[in-house]
Amino acid sequence: MSHVAPITFTLDGQTIPAQAGDSIWQAAKRQGIEIPHLCHSEGLRADGNCRACVVEVKGERALSASCCRQATQGLEVLLQTERVQHSQKMVVELLLSDMPDQGHKWSSDEVGA
Repeated sequence: MSHVAPITFTLDGQTIPAQAGDSIWQAAKRQGIEIPHLCHSEGLRADGNCRACVVEVKGERALSASCCRQATQGLEVLLQTERVQHSQKMVVELLLSDMPDQGHKWSSDEVGA
């Protein structure tokens, strides 16, 4: 049996421990850090379909879905940026626009955007 050494990455400057194969979302959740998500369900494969869990990875142009982006040693991840929060807000607004008869209203306080 081989032992896999734990890794660390940073999330908004905070060092986050993770195991090889963990997603950014999983590692953050274990540390009590809430990354918004809509499509994650325990026991199902994470596909990043809803895009509500996007984060910014330093040095990369595109935002990444944290539910399916693997945490790697030394990765620098940003959650509390204007770009990330704008993207998360747009995802929720687009989903709500598909359900006008449901009576849902956008509240930035609910998502933290």
